[in-house]
Amino acid sequence: MAEAVQVLNQFPDINFMAKSVTCSSIQGLREYQEDYYFFSRIEEPGVSGWLLAIMDGHRGKEVAEFCAKEIGRIFKISDAGEAEEILCRLVAELNSKTVSLSAGSTLSIALILENQKKVFIAVLGDSPVLVLDKNKELHISPEHNVRSNAKERALVEKRGGVYLDGYVYTPDGEHGLQLSRAFGDANLGEIISREPDIYTVSDPEWVLVASDGVFDPGHEHFFEFLEGVKHLALRNCEAEDIIVCAEQRGLKDNATALVWRSRPKWNLIDKVLRFLQKLLKAVW
Repeated sequence: MAEAVQVLNQFPDINFMAKSVTCSSIQGLREYQEDYYFFSRIEEPGVSGWLLAIMDGHRGKEVAEFCAKEIGRIFKISDAGEAEEILCRLVAELNSKTVSLSAGSTLSIALILENQKKVFIAVLGDSPVLVLDKNKELHISPEHNVRSNAKERALVEKRGGVYLDGYVYTPDGEHGLQLSRAFGDANLGEIISREPDIYTVSDPEWVLVASDGVFDPGHEHFFEFLEGVKHLALRNCEAEDIIVCAEQRGLKDNATALVWRSRPKWNLIDKVLRFLQKLLKAVW
């Protein structure tokens, strides 16, 4: 784990639990780490599950780091019926606190409510969220990137942006970015959007939230890698398997993966630790 990665996982006794959620992160060839992540167990009356989030920073780590630290403080849920609205308010509050910063970041969130058998997704930027449902269909999040998404590029140009060679620029040509939506990036003003895409997928069995370095940071060959990822998903793989696959292709960027599985694997060590935990509780 690179030193710059802020590890923010909030749930008790992780070493004694089946690994419903796994995480893996690597710096790659970059001289710095701007990927941040957050994951937390949710246990409220009538609401149980996980909150996973990836922030992929650019032009500095400040926005990504801030969001990783603030998500756990801001996020509250007591009614599953308000899940999408809660995510909308979370994104709005994070935006209000980062919109004046020159650094920028993506935000991709998966709110997995296990008792509802649903995952609620919020995406701002191009950090991918993949969901394999019980019918083995792979759901892919929208990509807010002007190089790979012509619709997003048109919206940016309508707001006054100038598109050139895979980047959108301010009219004076001084500030450029691949993203069409992001936090921060004050220099780009209203050219980029801070509004997320929010949607719901039913009956998830496997969920991946990742930074784009896991797939294709150039956003030219993303879909070529999907079959390999789907194969791993069908095998109920962990986050480390995703990162190993990315390393085998050759990493050029920071790469981070969070994986949730509805059917976590118990290995021998997990079983022994679980037994010891029960034994300690019985003794004390």
